[in-house]
Amino acid sequence: MHEIGVLTKAVDLVESVAKDNGLDHVGYITLEIGELTGYVPLFFEKYFPVVTEDRPIFNGTELRIQTVRGQALCRDCQSLYNVMKQEGRCPKCGSREKKILGGQQFLVKDIGY
Repeated sequence: MHEIGVLTKAVDLVESVAKDNGLDHVGYITLEIGELTGYVPLFFEKYFPVVTEDRPIFNGTELRIQTVRGQALCRDCQSLYNVMKQEGRCPKCGSREKKILGGQQFLVKDIGY
């Protein structure tokens, strides 16, 4: 379960940005999580209160999660498809040769005050 470590790093980053900007409260944090990262968004939601419980700047902070689909382009037939839904195989030609276009990212997309 790597989500706790990743979430802790994200919260550290947000806290640092907030302090650098003279803020004493964070209203919300939006995380963008790609399907292909292997992270389970439910775990981020579950452990967010635990990671932030001793940090007053996060009292009442809402965690927002946006999931980015794992999209790929087939190298053989140039079809665009969802990697997870198709289990890594092009639905048009059956090839596993692909270029990943999205869904591998994890980032703090937005911080609200």
